Amino acid sequence: MAQTIALFRKNWHCLLNTGVILRRQSRFKMVFVLLFAIGLESGLWALFTDGFRFLDSMGGAAALITGRLFSFFFLGMGAMLVISAAITSYATLYRSDEIPFLVSGPFPPGHIALYKFIETAGLSSWAFVFMIVPFVGAYAWHHKMPLLFPIWTLVFSIPLLFLCSALGTAMTMVVVRWVPRTRAFFLPAVLAGAGAAVWMLHRARGICSASPEDFRFALAGLVPGLSLASHPLMPSWWASEGIMSLSAGQFARGLRLLAVLATTAAVLCMLIEWLAGRIFMEGWLRVGSDIAAGRRRPILFPALEHFLPHMIPHDIRAMALKDLRTFFRDPMQWSQALIFFGLLGLYYANLRSFRYNTLPDTWRNTVAFLNVFSVAAVICSLASRFVYPQMSLEGQGFWILGLAPTSMERILMTKFVFSTLGLTVVSVALMALSSFMLEASPLVMAVAVGVAAAIAVATCGLSTGLGGFFMNIEQRNPAAIVSGFGGTLNLVASLGVMLAVIIPFGFVFHLRNFGRLSGGAFHSVLALCSLWTVLVALGAAIIPLKVAGKALARREF
Repeated sequence: MAQTIALFRKNWHCLLNTGVILRRQSRFKMVFVLLFAIGLESGLWALFTDGFRFLDSMGGAAALITGRLFSFFFLGMGAMLVISAAITSYATLYRSDEIPFLVSGPFPPGHIALYKFIETAGLSSWAFVFMIVPFVGAYAWHHKMPLLFPIWTLVFSIPLLFLCSALGTAMTMVVVRWVPRTRAFFLPAVLAGAGAAVWMLHRARGICSASPEDFRFALAGLVPGLSLASHPLMPSWWASEGIMSLSAGQFARGLRLLAVLATTAAVLCMLIEWLAGRIFMEGWLRVGSDIAAGRRRPILFPALEHFLPHMIPHDIRAMALKDLRTFFRDPMQWSQALIFFGLLGLYYANLRSFRYNTLPDTWRNTVAFLNVFSVAAVICSLASRFVYPQMSLEGQGFWILGLAPTSMERILMTKFVFSTLGLTVVSVALMALSSFMLEASPLVMAVAVGVAAAIAVATCGLSTGLGGFFMNIEQRNPAAIVSGFGGTLNLVASLGVMLAVIIPFGFVFHLRNFGRLSGGAFHSVLALCSLWTVLVALGAAIIPLKVAGKALARREF
């Protein structure tokens, strides 16, 4: 055990040296992250507070829901922690560069898994912390809870965090060791997941089709987890009841529930150590053998090589195919894009299930522009995460591009055009779907689609241009590339462009809906907003590309 304690001491010293790492970061980045975190927490606090006020306005139903709301919150956060830990533990246990060193050292597999499990719990907990702080603050503020309420919440949250993380880690170890990885198993699993999603959507459609007179019953059906969260055998109930008991001065009952939660978490930690001693090495060797076997096809999309030459010059074709294959060979890239856009598409496809299409024009326009904002935010995030580091990820072999029969401006334009095509097609399709499901007017649909396309063009131009100007070929980690000064500047500029384009249109339609702008004046202002959008999009795309092209042409490789 002394060897494992040494590993924890190493992590402790790394944590103490965090201040040195922070001092090396740009102040601009640190200030931006701090302001963003404060804004996020303040916004969530205001949202939760408004939600509690809404529940109070429901009369008798409020007492039924509010009494179990704390348990329901812990149930939802616990479920997300289990999923997050399951995903994170795969990276920390099976794909970490530290594992081969630990396996070859005097460390038992159980101790390695326990050490990495604690690391997984820490990595998975940041979202839990960011969500629980504003929720607990709003709950305590609205219900006039005692000052010790946040402290008791922290005390119960720690064992709940380890309990949920242990469940996720155990699931990962079992799946990696025994679940087959063939297509014969993968296809039924995907079909089963799709069937479950369809069933849930059908259930939500039936709930949301209830009449306004049955609103309370519909709300009770919409959150069936209230009963599950309040079951005496659920850890969410132990945590919520223990916090409430200690806050009310019932120390004996509260401490008993804390003991139940803490001992259950400790037993699951022992289960992790025992399970790892029997299946961790087999699973780790299996993952390593799969990587070495190279199950992927050596060439992706071979047919495109015969199709594109008739339409696109050879140098552009080669660069585009290389970027396309790199994107699809990295599941971390295409899976994130699929999840973000897939969730938005799922939401937009069910707007009529929530009767948003029956709202007055004012509210439908508001929902339409909020949907534009959601798509634009995802575009900014994906462009900053995947488009910005493209030039830097060319790495030490960038000198090959310098010797190739092409120019740096041409390389930049290739990356810009193909990233713009990808994001524009998806964003335009999502906004067309949103407008159709909302039964928005043709004018609102045209504006929503146009704004989404303009933001896609602007953000791709900014990300490609700034990525070339602040290129760092020494760094191979995309997250480290994005977290630098250039990446932070790119994200801030992208968000600024997004707001500069969306707000004028939203303000103009808001004035029209309230009768303060109509007729010829409305169309004139709308034309000015359209001109402004075109100028902003072109300026945000062209200027960074030109500056980056000149900087790369002068650079020695």
